[in-house]
Amino acid sequence: MSGSFPSSRLNSPPDSKQPNAQQSTRTVREGAALPVSAVGLITAPEQADQILVDRSADAIMLARELLRNPTWPLHAAHVLGDDVPWPEQYQRGRPRHR
Repeated sequence: MSGSFPSSRLNSPPDSKQPNAQQSTRTVREGAALPVSAVGLITAPEQADQILVDRSADAIMLARELLRNPTWPLHAAHVLGDDVPWPEQYQRGRPRHR
């Protein structure tokens, strides 16, 4: 759904913005030597990780996904096999096995 028009639907598949974003990233990095961020339709930990591994961006910016799941970064770390400290109040919900 669009934030502006509740009845509208986004029909873009995940990663649909990445090819254009990769070219923009290179242009900005080469021309201005500035860090760049990836935004839009990033919902899976593996997708975010691949963007960083490919150096398509220096950072991942999440919006709607964090509204849906505020603990997404903790979940993503678990899915990707990283052991990160969880806040004390979330310890009971922390996955114990992989």
